[in-house]
Amino acid sequence: MRAAIIGGSIAGCAMAVGLRRLGCEVTVYERSQGELTGRGLGIGIAGTVLPTLTDYLGPDLRSSPITQRSWFVPDGSPTGRVALLQPFGVVATNWGVVWRALRSKVPDPVYRQRVAVRAVHADGTVVTETGSERYDLVVGADGYRSIVRGIVDRSARVEYSGYVLWRGDFPVTEVPAELSTAIITVVYPGGHGLVYRIPEPAGEGERLNWGLYQALPDRFTDPTSVAPGALDDDLFAAFQDTVDRLPRYWADLVRRTPREIVSVQPIYDADLTHYATERVAVAGDAGCLARPHTGSGVLKAIQDAQCLEQAYRDTGDWPAALARYDTERTAAGRALVDTGRRLGDALVVHTPSWPSMTEPEFRAWFDAVHSGSIFTSAGKPTA
Repeated sequence: MRAAIIGGSIAGCAMAVGLRRLGCEVTVYERSQGELTGRGLGIGIAGTVLPTLTDYLGPDLRSSPITQRSWFVPDGSPTGRVALLQPFGVVATNWGVVWRALRSKVPDPVYRQRVAVRAVHADGTVVTETGSERYDLVVGADGYRSIVRGIVDRSARVEYSGYVLWRGDFPVTEVPAELSTAIITVVYPGGHGLVYRIPEPAGEGERLNWGLYQALPDRFTDPTSVAPGALDDDLFAAFQDTVDRLPRYWADLVRRTPREIVSVQPIYDADLTHYATERVAVAGDAGCLARPHTGSGVLKAIQDAQCLEQAYRDTGDWPAALARYDTERTAAGRALVDTGRRLGDALVVHTPSWPSMTEPEFRAWFDAVHSGSIFTSAGKPTA
């Protein structure tokens, strides 16, 4: 079995690990050069789920334990008012840590860097700037702008949610007491922010990682991802406006991030009806694209690889394995997309009057959001 994987990020490396364990001859095409550790920041993985990823990530993944989620509401004080405290069994790690763990299991000759794929065809042909090659299987792991997605699902569309995620981090020698074992969620009209600690992508030490969700002003009609160091003055002004919505203590923490580290990620949805055909499959963000509120981007990418590997081990037949992969991952992906939309509507698009809520009211609101009972059958929030 000769397999090509388009994209050498987390989903691509995970697929390479799984397919190589099945004895496949794998080639990974990655258009970038060097390490990809700068592509992402903080990642949270449920503590109960992490052991199921050991065969891909190894037993000693560097991480920071999170045992509590603290919700703060602006009230004029430096930190804001604590609206809700929740047990939170999560380990926080760094995108770069996860990528390094997977990349270390993919031999260099398999991982072709600085090779941009121009096209992929349904018969398994991969076209690059130097020629074309046909494979028994092609896996598109080429992110939310995937060129492979349309082969497995011609009706698939990537839709902008109406808001973005500002992201950044900075190194710390001493973690603030409020963040020692907690993830902080600060809510404000029209959005919310997250702050938590993560390990350095390489070596010792920790960083404070943050993300702020907010709709951009109307003048930004077609936002696109902007990498760290590339924000223009207009975008940076919009970022500063979002930071100003935070209580002073959390705003000051975010402002410790150098401008050249701040990035912006438009939030999209992609809801697929298929994940695989006879010779082509998708994985990670090239498949169903769920909003980050679900905390499942990296996890879904690795579970895609696990699913395909296990499907072949169970069936011993590639057509049967791909059919099962198609069924299982399409269902899982669509469920995540629905959950992400529900959380995004409640936490960004249609935010309630949080400052007026008592703790029991806040808890009831949170439980209703997660159960879906706060929404009508048309998908709109109830009063």
